[in-house]
Amino acid sequence: MQKTEPPNNGSIEVGVARVDITPEGPIRLAGYGGRASESEGVLQPLWAKALAFGSDERGPSLLITVDLIGIPGHITEKVARRLSEKTGITPSQLVITSSHTHTGPEVGNLLNHFGKPMPPEELGSIVRYQDELTDKLEQLALQALQDRSPALVAWGQGEVGFAVNRRKLEKGKWIGFGVVPEGPVDHSMPLLRVTDPNSETLRAVLVNYACHGTTLGGDINKIHGDWIGEAQRIIEKRHPGATALVSIGAGGDANPEPRTELEYTTQHGQKIADEVDRLLNSTLRQIRTLPAGKLRKVDLPFSNIPTTQELVEQTSANGSEGYYAHLALDRIARGEPVPTSLSYPIQTWTFGDDLAMIFLAGEVVVDYSLRLKEELEPDRVWVTAYANDVPSYIPSRRVIREGGYEAEYSQYSYDRPSPYVDDIEDLIVGTVYYMLPDPWKPQGWYAEKNPDVVRPDGNGIIHLNAEMGHGIGPEIEYMPEWKAFGWFTQADRVEWEVAAEKQRNYEVHLEWSVSDEEAGKSFVLRAGDQQVTGKVGRTGSWETFKTTKIGRIQLSAGRQKVIFKPNARFEEGALLDLRALIFIPAD
Repeated sequence: MQKTEPPNNGSIEVGVARVDITPEGPIRLAGYGGRASESEGVLQPLWAKALAFGSDERGPSLLITVDLIGIPGHITEKVARRLSEKTGITPSQLVITSSHTHTGPEVGNLLNHFGKPMPPEELGSIVRYQDELTDKLEQLALQALQDRSPALVAWGQGEVGFAVNRRKLEKGKWIGFGVVPEGPVDHSMPLLRVTDPNSETLRAVLVNYACHGTTLGGDINKIHGDWIGEAQRIIEKRHPGATALVSIGAGGDANPEPRTELEYTTQHGQKIADEVDRLLNSTLRQIRTLPAGKLRKVDLPFSNIPTTQELVEQTSANGSEGYYAHLALDRIARGEPVPTSLSYPIQTWTFGDDLAMIFLAGEVVVDYSLRLKEELEPDRVWVTAYANDVPSYIPSRRVIREGGYEAEYSQYSYDRPSPYVDDIEDLIVGTVYYMLPDPWKPQGWYAEKNPDVVRPDGNGIIHLNAEMGHGIGPEIEYMPEWKAFGWFTQADRVEWEVAAEKQRNYEVHLEWSVSDEEAGKSFVLRAGDQQVTGKVGRTGSWETFKTTKIGRIQLSAGRQKVIFKPNARFEEGALLDLRALIFIPAD
């Protein structure tokens, strides 16, 4: 990899690369549940493209765009692990965003969307594509790193107007899809320009717009990049040798208008390209600072956890709702609980004081973008959705209260048990503010929005997951591949900050693993003047996790520390690997 120091003209190291990710054969297309067969050809190739920022000495960062309905979180994590092993790049310095085209291959995000099991041979095509995609993204990243050379980077914001809100309401409640001109949308189109510092030749341009990739309808069963693919094609045709990357903003409740005809993809793509040209001919703000990345996950609680009987009754429902119930019952029969929350990734990149890029996973509705820009500074903020994972729609408080597809019905397509509680908006926005450097935090931001404080979910259950805890001690280590803490001395402990709504008694369950040789050491769990003690039971191996009840404890109303640690000294060996403590209301 190149290690050239940038000259003193404000340039930074940037590398650019691309790879064709078009499936080689038929594959089920994602986005419309009514499709019943694999794809029937290719109208336009699909691409993954990358920008690499910074030299090895300064710590490089990678931004990748993919022309896909979404990027599964497990693929993002796998690519991050591979790059960490080969280059030392941390997960916070890698972001993968998807275009959300509805005429691209199914990659595992929306298997429930079809409302019934898929044939094994079609599932095989999807799994093979996942493997090929992972390999290609790794190679793409390495190519972008290899391509690094000094460049001038600048950014600005324009505006495009073909997105429309699609949520039709009657008396404040969702009644269906449609064109809603008066509904909220985000028409901003931020642009990042990369040019050669000597010739000013355009090397790459990254643009962002908050709109679904649904110009083409479900009747089109051929691969195409939708307006996003057309925008890239037209920009690159107008600027030979340059690479165009397009990411998507918070357009979870926005559709392009007009739509359902192939010619409209070109019409929308031309509007993006025209605004790109206008901005390229304007004065943009130069970026002289490499991005500083942060990445964390926050639990988004579901509003209802269905009982077994409720799931049995739900199996009679049509489509994805009934199919979800079948799958959930199957998992329960195998000893897997219905999840009570979603572990949701949030990422920020700050380029000094010039620009804050905020990356949110999932199909994020427009309220998040509008709120973040209003409470921060709109001329310094860039919001990207569909980033690093697409686990579900991410509705706002407004959309949850209005109900309908994005808040309710789509959850079954994404294999989720129910809508979210309506305060997930504050939880997500508060986490973003917590992650941003102090100069970026808005006036009035306060510590109660600190995402490190664990609160009960919609059923009053408190989940003390390892990733939310603080490991304290000389040897303790959080292991992201196992989502667990492991530690090896009697001096180590894990602490959580918990906010209970009222004084309450809880049954405490422990999720852990340990080898049979190391089992048997004692532990203590403390909260205020309350405690639970016990001995670590066997699980069979370090790779086998079990969950069991370890006792009862009372939490006081308000904020308090919960501490888990060894209860006796031991000279060698390990206590356990701790994945979670679950507090279930007992009164």
